[in-house]
Formats: sequence, C-alpha cells, structure tokens
Amino acid sequence: MNLPTVSIVLVNLNGRHHFEKLFESLRAVDYPSDSLEIIMVDNGSVDGSVQWLDQNAPDARTIHARQNHGFAGGVNIGVEAAQGDVLVFLNTDMRVEPDWLRELVAPIVSQEADCTSSLTLAWNGQAVNFGGSAMNFHGIGWQVGMDDPNIDRYRQPCETLFACGGSMAIKREVYEDAGRFDEDFFAYYEDVDLGFRLWVLGYRVLYVPSSVAYHHHMSTSRRIGVHKIRLLQMRNPLWLIYKNYSQDVLNRVLPAALLLHQKRMAYVLQLNDHGYRIDAGDARGKGRLHEVLLRTKAKKRSVGIPPPAKADMLAVDDFSTLLDAMDKKRRLIQARRRRPDSEIVPMFRIPFWAVEESPEFSNLVRAMIDAFALDKIFGTREVTVDPRVASDR
Repeated sequence: MNLPTVSIVLVNLNGRHHFEKLFESLRAVDYPSDSLEIIMVDNGSVDGSVQWLDQNAPDARTIHARQNHGFAGGVNIGVEAAQGDVLVFLNTDMRVEPDWLRELVAPIVSQEADCTSSLTLAWNGQAVNFGGSAMNFHGIGWQVGMDDPNIDRYRQPCETLFACGGSMAIKREVYEDAGRFDEDFFAYYEDVDLGFRLWVLGYRVLYVPSSVAYHHHMSTSRRIGVHKIRLLQMRNPLWLIYKNYSQDVLNRVLPAALLLHQKRMAYVLQLNDHGYRIDAGDARGKGRLHEVLLRTKAKKRSVGIPPPAKADMLAVDDFSTLLDAMDKKRRLIQARRRRPDSEIVPMFRIPFWAVEESPEFSNLVRAMIDAFALDKIFGTREVTVDPRVASDR
C-alpha cells in the first residue's frame, strides 16, 4: 500500500498533563516518519503546555494561538499549516495503538471512503467510547457503544453518519471542498455537522474498528462551567439541522425541534403556571391602590433564571441572530447536494431518541411525529428512551 503524507492536527487547552502518554504513543506509531507531521495548536493555555512542548516535543510543530478558538477554529488553524494529503484530527487526551494510523488511512487509500473514524475505547481499554455514530432527528448526536464493556460487538466496519472529531482522518481535498469544520460552532457537534454535510455532498464516511485509540472522556469539558457547555450543546444541533436538511424535510423538522428545545428549557426552569392564570378574583379590585398592589405582587413573583435555562435561551437567541449567516451556508450546501436525505436518515439509527427521561417528553416526541408527519421521513414511529439501542441497529 502506498501510504499518503499525513498531518496529525491536535488542539490543546491546558492539557499538559496528557502530553507524556500522548506523545509516547504517537512516537510508537508504525508509519514512515518522512510522510508524517504533527501539528499542535495551543488555544492560549496557561498551564505550561507551550513550555512543555518546546522542551519535550521537538518532533511536533507548535502553533501558539493568542486566544481560545475552540476545537473547530483550532483545527482549522492547524490545517492552514498542514502539508499532508490526509488530515488526521486527534484529541490531546488520547493514546493510540501502533497500527492506529495505518488502519485509519487504509480505506482512504483504497478509495473505500473519503473520511474515517477509529474505534475509541475508555482509557483503561475496558469499555467502548466510540463505536460508530448515531443522531436523533433534531441533531443530538450519540457515540454508539458508549460505556459498553462488550467491545467485540463493535469490531465490524460500517458506514457511519459522522466521524468522531477525537480520532478521524479525511482527505485534505475533501475537507476543503466540504467547507471544513464550521468555526461558528466553536466546540461540540462540529463533527456531526461535517459528517452530515459530507453525505449530503456525495462523500462517504466509514467507521474503522481496526484503528484503535484510548480516550480520557470529557477531561477538558469537566473543567468548564456546565452552563457554557450546555449553550453549545443546545445551539449547535439547531444549526446543523438547519444547514443540512433539504427544504421539504427542514419545513417539518425545525418547528418540532424548536418546540422540543422549549420543553427542555421548561424542565430546567422548573416552569409552572401558579399565579399566571386569570380567574374570577382578578376583576374584583378597583382603583389606583389595587393597581399598585398588583404591581407589587408581580415584582414578588419575579424569579432568577437558572444558568442552564439562560444557556437554552441564549442558544435560541444565537440561532436567530446568526440566521442570515447560517442561511448563506445552507444555500451553498443545498446547491451542491448530491444525495437525498432519504439515503442518509437510515444512518441516524435513533431518530426519535427522547433525550429527557420524563415520560411526558417521550409523549411530546410522539406528538411531534404525528403533528409533522415525521414518520414519513424517518420510516419509523419508535420513540427511543435509551440511546444504547443504537448499538443494535
């Protein structure tokens, strides 16, 4: 097999404590050194990461970003400097098997796929972290096999909706043609968005379990405020479905997605209607004094907004504020569509995954199916409560 030149692009934010194991495994990779380069983009770390790299990783090219560009922006900075014909994206909280890279690029070399993704295991190798991909109809992605100790279930290669950005390879020309990771996403779901887009544009994404990496799951995210993560995780799915669905599908999906978003926000608000319904007693009072009393009561009913609920509100605000920009991106994608949604949605596996545990939420998903005839698009009416069933699809 003629091996292509490869650029491994990593993005770091205060991840110095992962570097020793990461570079130990990268230096053991079975790949010609003259066909391989490592590019580390540092997003303004303050933990001594850059100093460690300067002293201990002369085999890596370090790019010092002056601010945090997020994962999507950081990757794209690295791509600008990359020389390889194949781009490989790897999280810094990873270690890889010696044949990880050869196996990951093999389907690209043989032209079986344009983009590939590894089998990713938990750091101790005792459970799956990523064994393929799935998504529900309103854009919430899922890592198939997550936490499953039965690793052998995930040994078969298959087409998959998206490649996990933590360990993936893609032809450079394909990455550029598809428009790269969307930097407006900052972090989270940029890989789901790219995968969906690749299929729309006629490309093929393959899950390659012979390529194995190990992951410290959420090691960076757990150090960031949950409300900041929630904003991205609530906003970015709305953007990705808006950009990538065909118009007839979007007309049905988007209203349902926004209604489900509102219900999820109502849960974190613990929303109730006490004191907000007009009844007969509201007409009893008269005069100026009564009006003053009403205003006083209204002030007392004012409540603070929990940070997760404010994050949900900001997600919708971002969606509306940047709608013009997203619409331009959408038009470019749809003008180049090469594959109908009907050929893509079977890879969702769990289109009606109810992401909230409440039975009420599952019933709302069923109501959305009926109200917008979503079963006609996705070929099922099955509402999934546990996303792990995606492993059986």
